[in-house]
Amino acid sequence: MLKYLETILNKNLERAKNPEATGISSKVINEMLQEMEREDCELHSLMILRHGKVAVETYQAPLTRDDPHMVYSVSKSFLATAFGFALEEGLLTKETKFLDIFPDYKPKKQDKYLEKLTIGHLVSMTSGKAASVKGREEKDWLKIFIDAKWAFEPGTDWRYINDNFYVAAAAITRVAKMSVTEYLTPRLFEPLGIDVPVWEKSPTGIEAGGWGLFLKTEDIAKLILCYMNGGKYNGVQVIPEWWTKEATSYQNDNSSSQSKSDCKAGYGYGFWRCAGMENTYRCEGLYSQYAIAIPNYDACVITTSSNSNLQQTLDIIWKYIEKSFIDETDTEDSVKCELAPEESPIVTERSSLEKEIEGKVYALRKPIFLNKAVHIPVSSLPMPVVYYLENRGGNMTDISFKFNEYGFHFSWTEDGDVKNTIPVGMNGTALNGEIHLSGLTYKVISDAHWEDENTLTITIRALCAVAKRILTFKFDGDKITMYPDIYPGLEKKARIIGDTLKNVLKGAYFHAWIDFLVPRIKKILFPKHTGRCR
Repeated sequence: MLKYLETILNKNLERAKNPEATGISSKVINEMLQEMEREDCELHSLMILRHGKVAVETYQAPLTRDDPHMVYSVSKSFLATAFGFALEEGLLTKETKFLDIFPDYKPKKQDKYLEKLTIGHLVSMTSGKAASVKGREEKDWLKIFIDAKWAFEPGTDWRYINDNFYVAAAAITRVAKMSVTEYLTPRLFEPLGIDVPVWEKSPTGIEAGGWGLFLKTEDIAKLILCYMNGGKYNGVQVIPEWWTKEATSYQNDNSSSQSKSDCKAGYGYGFWRCAGMENTYRCEGLYSQYAIAIPNYDACVITTSSNSNLQQTLDIIWKYIEKSFIDETDTEDSVKCELAPEESPIVTERSSLEKEIEGKVYALRKPIFLNKAVHIPVSSLPMPVVYYLENRGGNMTDISFKFNEYGFHFSWTEDGDVKNTIPVGMNGTALNGEIHLSGLTYKVISDAHWEDENTLTITIRALCAVAKRILTFKFDGDKITMYPDIYPGLEKKARIIGDTLKNVLKGAYFHAWIDFLVPRIKKILFPKHTGRCR
């Protein structure tokens, strides 16, 4: 009990004096960071653990170690951990049938595949369903999953489907008689010293499971370190040892549906095997959120990022990480490892137009295509932030500006009736604010500058997010035009998504359409919005 109390009181990982003191070459890590910067990898944080200590830790300012980050599918590794606890406690087994937990979802017409589906199939990505819980009006995501088509018989193949982990989260919620977050708090979050995190939920109040967690870099580091140490943290057994081995080992052949080397090296339960180094595995999330275990060197590498080219991030890590391991030495020649901060806000002359537009309220028209066809209206937060939300926001209108010596207060309404106001800096300093959307609160920093006398550009950076929203407004009398954009730009992401789709959709017809759409994706998803003063 005393050891357990020491564990939960010591919330932070031990920091080494310098990288070399744990056997990490700071020079090699700096070379890796420099290449990441040259290749536009948009690294937000890097943490390297060696022998249980933090050897390298750096954040791209204005981000700090205290800022939770969207981790996307790294959430799956946390959900898989909840599954491991449920197995250990006998709440279910890997062979427990979906319909045994959800008899109320049994269809009237017999479905032989659904009768075979187990919770183990879900967490190993072998369910056979080809479904997506997003982009439809149905609020019951379990019903969407059941109504979706089968790609193959459960257990006979592997396919990466987000829905699997949502359904697994729903199963754990039902058998544990509490939410996944509540279930994990005394079993994982408290023993590892992780503040209870925000986890996005479905309309019926169940954690998304496969996505939606907001975690600090150190939180992810604690999980992967605990797994690499056989489930122990600070000498206390937290996660069952047998589960840490089973979840991270090669359980399924995923080579047929993946194209990149590290994506077809095998899959366990919520964890990926790696191809870049021997005996390595990882948690992985969209835009290069990574926690990589390297047991042969008693090391872990953790990143948060905005790089949509996941394999590129891994390739650079593999290029440098093994040669960074050196003999431990208390050297004074250690070099500081740090990410370059974001560029300072642009400062320009204030426009005389400020007096004219002060206090006016501008109504914007809804772009019909965004609302009717793709269901992704432009929000004050960029698409990578809002895409998985129950309510994606968007349809910004009732825009107004109240100027002062530091900049202005920017107010707007979106998602029908959600009103927000944030301070925006114009003197070279971004100002702190909050945006409330879909029941969540996002801490943001915002700045702006006048491009010319009639053109105002605002940059909004959610500290948890992988991208910044850029809104440019052109004023013409009582008329206003808004040009939305994001940074990092959509063009690079579109090319990568296009290449991925070509691997999935075979045939010249589909490839021709992809080649047609990719260079036009920005105009499709980010059209100009026009309006006028009310």
